[in-house]
Amino acid sequence: MLKAVLIGAATLSLPVIAGAAIMPAPPTADYMMKAGQSDQFEIQTGRLAETQGGSHAVKHMGAKMVADHTKSTKLVMAAAKKSHMPTPDSPPALDRDQQAMLSDLQDKHGKAFDTAYVSDQMTAHQKALDLQQSYAMGGENPHFRAAAKKIVPVVKTHIAMLKQMGG
Repeated sequence: MLKAVLIGAATLSLPVIAGAAIMPAPPTADYMMKAGQSDQFEIQTGRLAETQGGSHAVKHMGAKMVADHTKSTKLVMAAAKKSHMPTPDSPPALDRDQQAMLSDLQDKHGKAFDTAYVSDQMTAHQKALDLQQSYAMGGENPHFRAAAKKIVPVVKTHIAMLKQMGG
């Protein structure tokens, strides 16, 4: 019984935004790596959308992803420099799920690409939003927290755009 009470109390102490519990912030090095992976996934799939998308909306979304996620990468790298943390010489490798989605998209064109792209983007952006919100709310480094706070509204805008596209 005491274990259930402690678990319940711990759950109640999590920060809440718009009715949803926010995950605890990862350590700064993990945040930096995951944010980099997220941006790289968006940039790589955005470039594919520009060339393989079937609709103008998907091609436009792809170009927006490349531009916006290039900017968010720069925000995170600026936070690393302000924090006197080393920055990687190359982008981080995609995680297994991101690589699988990218590989699947590489084989698609036109309407099939559009459908898979929007679906994958919803999944990736929700994961990115969770990461950015958790770090913005409870991250240990103030420079990275500030970057995450700037990135959150951009990711929310992307999710809204994807929903309008049928995501």
